[in-house]
Amino acid sequence: MDDFDYIPGIVPSPFSSTAAPKLSEYQFPSINIDEPRQRPPQRKSAADARITQLKRLVMVVACAVVLLIMATTVITLDKSIVNNSKTIDNLRVEMNQAEAENVRLHALATATVSADKIRDYAVGVLGMQKAERYQIHYFDDRDGDEVVIADGKALNADMQAS
Repeated sequence: MDDFDYIPGIVPSPFSSTAAPKLSEYQFPSINIDEPRQRPPQRKSAADARITQLKRLVMVVACAVVLLIMATTVITLDKSIVNNSKTIDNLRVEMNQAEAENVRLHALATATVSADKIRDYAVGVLGMQKAERYQIHYFDDRDGDEVVIADGKALNADMQAS
């Protein structure tokens, strides 16, 4: 160690002339385990503590109100579902009764109306009779449509009125 002066307890650094103390010579602070740890003093005033407690109370009350509203909504919806289910059941019963009545009336109408009963009613009550062969006239449209105007002129479909 030609370049450095030797000082007992100090080791020279290779990069500079400053040296760090040896660890064996470093004095660590003593810690007493038996002493309870002291908390730092509180900096909040009594008014701040009351405000914090009031905020907590407001939050608890708000949560309770929200839960109460949710429970009321669930109960109301459940009651509505039960009422709607009863209404659906009642309407199904009415629908089944109406379908049974419809089947009964359809069977009655089918049994009441027949070709023979209609013919008997037409001849007996209304005085109608079946047409004879000489009473039947057939329409022949091979010559085209013909229209008769009030003055006696006849127009065909091919002619235009003037």
